[in-house]
Amino acid sequence: MNGVARLPLVAVDAECEVRRRLIEPELQVGATQLVEPETVVAVAATGTGQSVRIAVAVELGVSPQEATRCLVRALGDRVEAGEVVAARRRGLRTFQVTSPIAGRLERFDEETGSLVVVAEAPRQPVRALVAGEVRAVQDDTLAIRVVGDLVQGTVLLGPECAGPLVVLADRVDRELPVEEFDERCRGAVVLAGMTVSSAALLRLADVGAAGVLVGGLSLSALEPLIGGRSGERMRQLVLTGEAAWPLSLGVLLLEGFGRLPLAEPVFSFLQERSGRWVSLLRAESVGLERPLALVSSRSFQGRPLEPVPLEAGIPVHVGIPARPGVGRLRSAPFRSRTFDGFMFPAVLVERDGQVDQVPLDLVTPLGLNP
Repeated sequence: MNGVARLPLVAVDAECEVRRRLIEPELQVGATQLVEPETVVAVAATGTGQSVRIAVAVELGVSPQEATRCLVRALGDRVEAGEVVAARRRGLRTFQVTSPIAGRLERFDEETGSLVVVAEAPRQPVRALVAGEVRAVQDDTLAIRVVGDLVQGTVLLGPECAGPLVVLADRVDRELPVEEFDERCRGAVVLAGMTVSSAALLRLADVGAAGVLVGGLSLSALEPLIGGRSGERMRQLVLTGEAAWPLSLGVLLLEGFGRLPLAEPVFSFLQERSGRWVSLLRAESVGLERPLALVSSRSFQGRPLEPVPLEAGIPVHVGIPARPGVGRLRSAPFRSRTFDGFMFPAVLVERDGQVDQVPLDLVTPLGLNP
């Protein structure tokens, strides 16, 4: 199994492309323009608008085919709430159908005689979130070239965000009390240590924090926020991120779910960057498999983010759910076998003076010399 390589957990002065995908954007920047994290790059819709189905045929008492001829507005027209969209005259009386919402007449179902009205999604300014150069503007995507220092995480809950890094934690294995989160956190991305409680998350949202970096979050901290511990709610939270998250701030879990301390080298790496702008970004925004924290350097001189060969002697991060941490690789990848004959790729990793066999999928090059 020679030649196995992986992207490092941590990288310095890495060059990457951040893609901001927008819905019906009115762009405010162009190619080659330099942007800062707070630069407004577009005004765009915030999501998909509400849709309403109006049973025109039923309300007018006609067949679906006849209902088509009763429409008084064309498909694609914009209407206001209460505006007449269909009418039928019967004797001396005129029967009318009005739209319950303001929006656009999207389509008419000829089989049911129903008209679909789609409300316009709210529009708001969209920030760049990173410092860099706009490389391309195409349809609904804005590509920004960025050079910066990055740390890969496991899960990003809530929206992508950016702000100056405020380090409140003093240890990798400490949970800060709620009262520690004060006005210092306003507009900032907070390095909070091992974990935070649901009360602390609510407090951070109240003071206007942009985001939080932690080792992990326990299920008990999430329950009050998502309305329970059901598997479906958790699945939606992990898969949809922002859509199922009730708070305005983003939370990047560097190790995963649970009360998990940060890896000491990663904590020190972030500590050294206190005060600099950091962005919490989804994997798809940077073309990677994992979300990350990106500290923009505002430099044009960077190195491509390239895989690191898994060779004996290099420092690695071990993502064992119950005991994540940092160790040193003591073998090249090899094939191991379970007691029932199942084959899987593995490596030997030394941690705390002990060498253990670890599944290859749980090992990532650290990218630093601890």
